[in-house]
Parts: sequence; structure tokens; C-alpha cells
Amino acid sequence: MILNRRRTIIGQRTLTLWKLELKRTIRQLPVMLLETILLMAVFGTIALGASKILYRDAPAVRITIAVVEEEDDPLTDLLLYYVQGMESISELCRFLTVSEEEGISMLREGEAAAMLVLPKGMTEGIMNGSNVPAQVFFPEDAGMESALLKELTDAGVQMLRVAQAQIYGIYDTAEAYGALEQLSVMEMDVDKYNLAFALNRLALFRTEEISAAGNLSMLQYGIASGAVFFLLLLGMACYPVMRPYPPALQNNLYREGIGAGRQCFGKWLCGVCSMGFGASFFWLAAKAGMKAAGCEAWLPKAGGMRTGICLLILCCAASFVFLVFQIAGNGTTAVLLLFFLTVFMQYFSGGFLPSAFLPDTVRRIGRFFPTAYLIDAAGSLYLGRFSGKTAAILFGFTVLFGASAYGIRRWRMTEEV
Repeated sequence: MILNRRRTIIGQRTLTLWKLELKRTIRQLPVMLLETILLMAVFGTIALGASKILYRDAPAVRITIAVVEEEDDPLTDLLLYYVQGMESISELCRFLTVSEEEGISMLREGEAAAMLVLPKGMTEGIMNGSNVPAQVFFPEDAGMESALLKELTDAGVQMLRVAQAQIYGIYDTAEAYGALEQLSVMEMDVDKYNLAFALNRLALFRTEEISAAGNLSMLQYGIASGAVFFLLLLGMACYPVMRPYPPALQNNLYREGIGAGRQCFGKWLCGVCSMGFGASFFWLAAKAGMKAAGCEAWLPKAGGMRTGICLLILCCAASFVFLVFQIAGNGTTAVLLLFFLTVFMQYFSGGFLPSAFLPDTVRRIGRFFPTAYLIDAAGSLYLGRFSGKTAAILFGFTVLFGASAYGIRRWRMTEEV
């Protein structure tokens, strides 16, 4: 009877402590709200800059080619003008007609990716079959533009070799079968085929659309990974309500029957509430802003299953933040440690750049971090389906972080006593 009464009293004291902590959390919400707005401003600036880079019309690579003409030939100028007018060429390459000295100087200074020397009689050589070769010079410390141009030049040389081999092969075939009088017709057919193949540049490629983000678009993947990054960094604002009690207060609570487990759960619950409030405010503000801009479709739809996924993401993130705060000794260390761990895990998990673009070693390491599964769970909000494996792993991380935080707090309470 006495034992049951003592348990009842301890339970009432625990509930009172938790109520006081929640009230304290509510009083801290305005400050957390200001920090959330600051984080939103930072994220908005980053997102705006990323969108300018990812969705700009200008090509990412611009190749400058210095052209040296050994003689003024209208046919050569016409050929060069035609090449420059090609859509795929004009977007990437810029041709500058210079002298040989200027071209060499541009190569040395890195102002040109290559120097193209057009010899005398080059156009006539194409017509009569003498094929006077043009010379292409690349700088010694060739960069990406020069390497790309070199690959394109090598491909063009191979195509010309194939065309010449076809002409020679046709002559040998016509001679072997006694059909030299049909040679001009056969050459015409080969020339038509090669010209159609060269001018129709789409025939050189086979287009297949793939996404580095799996079933998500790059925009959806960016929003999902950005939301996880924001949620973890939001934990920095929650340190006042998630930090451990002072040692003297911990001992007093322990004497009153409120042990490390009850203390940790109360702090963790306050962290979940405060992080949930900040995330909800961010969601509502983003939704209102996108609705005003006519881009509301960028956000995932609401639903019962999606609410459960959000709760699981929130609990796992709050457990990780709570563990970091238990490991750190003071507020500055806790905030800095949380920031660097978040950035580190976010990179390895493909949060800044999809994992498809990362080295194999980085991808393998990233699958051991909770951020990889948090991003998968956030992305599933768009797909409307959730992997049971991801849910089990996130639940496991939540339990692991909570148990580790409890173990650290209990050990430190023992050391402090």
C-alpha cells in the first residue's frame, strides 16, 4: 500500500515537472520563432541562388576558340560561318579570328581553349579530295573546356576517316565488279548518307532521360533534403529547452524519485514540441509563399499516412539533437557540434548533391547515417508510399539515440554524485 502510494506521488511529481517544462518551452517559443525566421531567410537566399544556377539559360561551359586563317578565302569564311551558326555549336563555342601570334598568346594566357589553324586551299582540298588537314593546338595545362573540345575534335577526325574509307572501298568494289561507270552515282549516294548523318546531329545521340534523384524530380529532392537539413539545424534553437538540468537540481529531482529516465523523457518531449512548432511554422510560411507565387504544387499533399511519416521524421531528428546535447558539455559546444555533424552527415547522405554524383566510398559511408533515411522518408511524402525498411531503420535510430542519451545522462549523474 505504501509502495503504491509512493509510486503515485512520484508520478504526480513527474507530471508536474513535465508541465513546468512545457510551460517553459512555450515561453521560449517567441525566441525560437525568431531563430526559425532567421534560418528561413538563410535557406531562402541559398535556394534562390541555387535556382539561378540550376535553371539559368546560359550554358555552364563556354569554349573560346582562336581561328587563324592562312589566306582570305570566301569559301572558308562561309564554311566557318555555317559552323558557328549551328545551334549546338553557337551555345557552347565562340570563334575569334586572330593572327597566329595572337592565337599563341591566347593559349598561353588561358584565354582560349584551342587554336584552329585553317591552311591555304583547305576548302578546295575538300572538293578535289586532296584533303589539306587543319591543325588544332591545345594548351599544355588544358582545362575542362580544352578536354571537351579535344574529344569532339577526335570524334570528328574518326568520322572523316570513316568517310574516306567508304570512298576508297567503293572504288575497289566498283573495280572488282567492273562497274566503274557507276562510280559517280555510288559516290553520290555515300556523300548524301554522310551529309545526312553529319547534319542531322540528333542521329549521333540516343536520348534517355534519367534522374539522379530516383523517382523524384531534382526540385522535389532538393525540397526534401533541404527540409531535413532545416529540421536538424532548427535543433540549435532548442538547446535552452533540451539541455540537461544543473547537477544540483538533478540530484534533488533524483532524491524525489524522478530519475534520469524521467528527466530525459521530459526534456526530449519539450524538444519534440519546440522542433515541431518551428517546423510547422516553416511549413505554413512556405505553403503561403508558394501559394502566392502560384507554385503550391511544389509541396507534397497532406494526408494521414504523410502525417505519420512527418511524426517519425520529427521524433528521429529530435532524438539525434537530444543525444548531441547530452554529449556536449556546454551550449556553445553543443550548437557547434550539432552544426558540424549535420553538415557532415548531410553531405555523405547526398543532401547537398544527390548520391549518384558522389564517389562510391562516400555513398557507402552515407548509408550508415540517419540523414540518408530521413531524406528518403521526406521524399516519400511526394510519392505517397513509404518503405517499411526505411520506417524500421528510422524507428531503430530513434530508439538507439534515446537509449544512448539516457545512458550518457545516467553515467554523468553517477559521476557528479
